[in-house]
Amino acid sequence: MSIKAEGRGEMTNNDTYMSLLMKMAEDGAPVPALVLATADARRQRNLKRLAGDIRFAGINELFTRLSEIGQAFAETPELSKITFMIQRAHADFMTALEATLSGYFAVASDAMRDVLEIEYLLMDFAIHPGHAADWLTTDDKGRMKRFAPARVRERLQAAGVVNFGDKAVSMDYKGHSMALHVSPVQLMNSANGIVSERSWLNEAGYWEIFDHGSALLKALRLLVERTAPGTQAEAVFKKDFTAFNEAKAKADGLKRVWISVAEAATKGGDPGAVGSTVLRAMVGSGILDGPGLSAVGDTEAVTDALFREMHKLAKSNEPITRAAARLFLSIATDGTEDEASPQSSEQSSGR
Repeated sequence: MSIKAEGRGEMTNNDTYMSLLMKMAEDGAPVPALVLATADARRQRNLKRLAGDIRFAGINELFTRLSEIGQAFAETPELSKITFMIQRAHADFMTALEATLSGYFAVASDAMRDVLEIEYLLMDFAIHPGHAADWLTTDDKGRMKRFAPARVRERLQAAGVVNFGDKAVSMDYKGHSMALHVSPVQLMNSANGIVSERSWLNEAGYWEIFDHGSALLKALRLLVERTAPGTQAEAVFKKDFTAFNEAKAKADGLKRVWISVAEAATKGGDPGAVGSTVLRAMVGSGILDGPGLSAVGDTEAVTDALFREMHKLAKSNEPITRAAARLFLSIATDGTEDEASPQSSEQSSGR
């Protein structure tokens, strides 16, 4: 048996990735071999767990549209000189996908921090004619003075394009910056190397991709509408984004579920209110079929069906679903169920 591999021609069974890693270990590099083997195993398990998931179709559509936008920029005189920015962002998303699948959330997060700066620059170019040309031609010292991230954010805030007073926007930028720079502060999204297989960070990479994919597309559309209306670049935005939008909705739903779990873990509060918040988030994200449960029968029948479903979800391979179900069960049973806590699911996996 042989398979084709890019740049390597025919591969025999003796040249499979795992056999090459074993050879690496035998040749005196067992630790790097183990690191690479662990990432490969994680990638395969995540692909199996997410087989058929709409998020892959959404990412495919994002990649396709960015390629088309990049081509349109290259062919549009007003935009051609910044085509490389679209290509760079496209590469960042590819990096984030691979890193998320392999369990390296920190790499995915840093790639999205890069996209975040591209988003802000593109919006600055859109609302200030001539800034793109200035940015391209100014020397390094002048560029840092006029286009440093803080200066760009000030202009966007003043123009009302981005509200950095908004909690979500502010936390997103601050979180990326704090995660990127070395600090004694340990963030919830801190990740040193490969994350635990049961960690919520295995899912966070996807909502990062869709959040920043959506923001980048909005920035690109604004730039095209302001500087090159009626061009082929504008026509790309009239194409179908159904898969991307559906995938983003799923990623957003899982993010809302995790936020409800995280807030319960950090803020506490009335157990009944916390349980209701988690339950609403699970229904809103589609993890639980609210109408289906309500149709089961009377209150007792609905409660029994809900607990059966929560016990099933508490054993799920999907990290956020499992954490939310276990938190709900822990609240509902006053913590008497040994594995109800979302924290226990990560501790048991070695995180």
